[in-house]
Amino acid sequence: MTIQTIFMPETDGSGEAVELLTIPGDEVSEGDPLLVLESDKASMEVPSPVDGTVRRWLVKMGAEIATGTPLLELELTQIQANEAEPSLEESAVEAAEKTPTASELELDEVMQEKSVVSAPLVQPLMNSDETPVISGGEINAGPAVRKLARELGIDLLELSGSGKRGRILKEDLKAYAKQRLAADKPVASAVQGQGIPAIPLEDFTRYGEVEQQPLSGIAKATAAHMSRCWLNIPHVTLFDEVVIDDIEAFRRSIDHDAQGLPRRPTLLPFMIAIVARALRQFPQFNVALDPVNDQLISKSYVNIGFAVDSPAGLVVPVIRDADKKSIRELTLDIADLSQRARDRKLSVSDMQGGCFTISSMGAIGGTGFTPIINGPEVAILGIAKSTIKPVWNDEQFVPATLLPLCLSFDHRAINGGDAGRFMAYIHAMLKDVRQALL
Repeated sequence: MTIQTIFMPETDGSGEAVELLTIPGDEVSEGDPLLVLESDKASMEVPSPVDGTVRRWLVKMGAEIATGTPLLELELTQIQANEAEPSLEESAVEAAEKTPTASELELDEVMQEKSVVSAPLVQPLMNSDETPVISGGEINAGPAVRKLARELGIDLLELSGSGKRGRILKEDLKAYAKQRLAADKPVASAVQGQGIPAIPLEDFTRYGEVEQQPLSGIAKATAAHMSRCWLNIPHVTLFDEVVIDDIEAFRRSIDHDAQGLPRRPTLLPFMIAIVARALRQFPQFNVALDPVNDQLISKSYVNIGFAVDSPAGLVVPVIRDADKKSIRELTLDIADLSQRARDRKLSVSDMQGGCFTISSMGAIGGTGFTPIINGPEVAILGIAKSTIKPVWNDEQFVPATLLPLCLSFDHRAINGGDAGRFMAYIHAMLKDVRQALL
């Protein structure tokens, strides 16, 4: 009988084990999913690299998992046992040395906090006579730890390692950085006026029973990203209403069975097609602002993201080359990406590379809202719920279907006149379906 420990394969960062898909005694084949891992960007299934029988799990639900983490023990089939490599553990340790540990997400939070606190992390926490002396001036730390120390601005000479023979580990960096930030925050906020003070919480148990619910990785990442975008981007939101009876009549006339579509297209693929054309017409909306180097980065491609309200939280899958796709192709892409978002099967690449985002609340309700720009993009289009209102047609008031639009733009990159012309272009395309489809 050969027992093999299965390690987490190489991945980008770390994540939380949200579902264990097997139990001890289950037989698995190579490629069968073992667990579902949720990172701050996406959910993914981790497959088994070999055939075998689950002996025992080495991680629990909710555990933080990174590259090289031992996951479970498998009793190999006879064929697999004969072919098993003798140095699997060494390979996993080597991979773990090159990639982030399970504390990487917390270190990312430390780096984000550091960006708004001016006091440097390299100031010593101890007196000079307490600073550890290292023989020969050498530092016992691996390349990954040294790189992370440079990113955090930490002088490794200030630390005493907790590893074997005084080796400095990433956990040592995390503890030092958080201690340094805790010491610096009051000075930065009160004296230098930098950083934003947190909203103090009350003891809510004074008023009744409460329940604490930890945020998922996606929820934490969304909250952090939205805060950064709101704080760093000067938002301006332009509102408009457009009569969409023409395009709605055309949409309802589409024979989705004849087109090979699972259902009749919603308004969203038309909106994506129109916005894609607008980005070609107004390239100043298809840029990213580089404030460090005082430049705009123009993009030659048109990738459109659309917000999906999934069970895991808000995600924004991206349709690539949206300007080159038909309404039918866009409809199929939206259906595929939306379903994978609901099933937690989006990959990180499915949510990367966006140029512009569309957020539709039309199926839920509301007459308007101010969408937060999905930085480093410079604009986002919000769509509220359409309503029937009386509209003057030069002779009399007639009922018409009006769609509210909300365009938020980054005023550092886009001026009000350009935003008005961009919205007017979308208005014209929506009002006359023939122009939109030419």
